[in-house]
Amino acid sequence: MIPLISDLLNLVDTAIDKVFPDADKKEEIKSKLKLTLLEQALEEKKLIFQDLQSARELYKHELQEQGVYSWVKSLRALVRPTIALSSVSFYIGAKVYGIPLTEFDYYLIGGVFAFYFGLRTIEKRSGKA
Repeated sequence: MIPLISDLLNLVDTAIDKVFPDADKKEEIKSKLKLTLLEQALEEKKLIFQDLQSARELYKHELQEQGVYSWVKSLRALVRPTIALSSVSFYIGAKVYGIPLTEFDYYLIGGVFAFYFGLRTIEKRSGKA
């Protein structure tokens, strides 16, 4: 068993023995506290494992990217900005030249704006992008 966890379990035993005089209550409380400690330790180990797994996946992805030409990476990075700037240009051009926009046009342009300028920003701040 992990040294820290076993020390905590021993501490629970001695603390409960000193605090509660009733033998039946002692054993019930000890078992509940030990179960809670073990559940917390297991949850922590799961989170650490998930973190390591995410780091491994990211490293695998980076290794795959090492063989890609830099111009291919640059081209991939230009897709979203190109779409966003095209929709902004279309909207500004429509307003300047008096082209009537339908409701569908506004939904399309608004969707691009929301995705690129709104959702991407939120994803980047939360560390998901």
